[in-house]
Amino acid sequence: MTGNASAPDEGIASQRLRLASLESCEERIRALRDKECDLEVEQIAAQAALKSATSRIRPKVDAQLASRLGRSLEHRRELEEQRRKAQAGSGPRRSDSVHARDELRAAHAALLAWLDASKAGEPGRLAAAAKVTLLVATIATVWAAISIHPAFLLMLVVIVGPVSFALGRGQDAQWRRVGARRRFDACGLPDLAVWDEQNVRARAAELASLLDRAEAIEPEREAEEQPPEHPPDIGELNARIAEEDRRIATELAAAGLTEADTQGGLGEWLRLVDRADRSRETLERVKGERGRLRAEAAELRSQLVGFLRSREVKAIDEHDSVAAIAERLERLR
Repeated sequence: MTGNASAPDEGIASQRLRLASLESCEERIRALRDKECDLEVEQIAAQAALKSATSRIRPKVDAQLASRLGRSLEHRRELEEQRRKAQAGSGPRRSDSVHARDELRAAHAALLAWLDASKAGEPGRLAAAAKVTLLVATIATVWAAISIHPAFLLMLVVIVGPVSFALGRGQDAQWRRVGARRRFDACGLPDLAVWDEQNVRARAAELASLLDRAEAIEPEREAEEQPPEHPPDIGELNARIAEEDRRIATELAAAGLTEADTQGGLGEWLRLVDRADRSRETLERVKGERGRLRAEAAELRSQLVGFLRSREVKAIDEHDSVAAIAERLERLR
């Protein structure tokens, strides 16, 4: 009797382990579903930024080559950043991400300041009106001084002061644009090919998208990133960077490009290509993992339901929740 009694207990114990595995699977599925939603938003933002840059730069580079070049350029940048941190003996990556985010904010603010100066419009019209006013007033005053009395020349003092101020207002927008552009250049981001309202507005939208993305992933990054226990070897990093340089040089030569071509708008576009590729690959990987877990959960659920039906437990089907299955297992004790 002892053997007969232990067999059902052993069966129930194994089903409890299976139930725990099912619960773990479903928790991971829920987490991946949330992550998948975030990645879909990130992919949309990456594709939008790439589309905007493509229409602005109009690159003549093969799509596959652009993907390889963008990946290599970004990989080299990451290796160079690792080398810089290793040489400086810096701490966790978080300080670098905060610095990068601050640079994005400063660049975005500079572009908005440029747009605010350029769209004002009134200073330019005011300057034109001031020049006309000064010309007419000067002619009238000189005529009056010749025809009536030289004292009329004193009126020029009263006229020139306000008009000079108006002319200064007319030049103020240009100086503000110059200052905004200098602040943008100081952030170290790739320069715009043409500084006009359309390009500046497009770049400002891209930076706003990148800032939103950085703010969204920062809590997760803070939880995941820790200072490395053993900093990477600088010699090894130098060798890997040199290898990446050779690969990039080969790809550039095949496309008839040079390293200098990757420093401006084309380099920015190549990195956006890589960003879009990576976001798509990450999303596909998460979707695949979620699909695998769903299949595993379905198999575990089927086994649990089959076991309960074999014990003649009533009202059990494939769609019962984990809590319902657990409650029915408890009835068999």
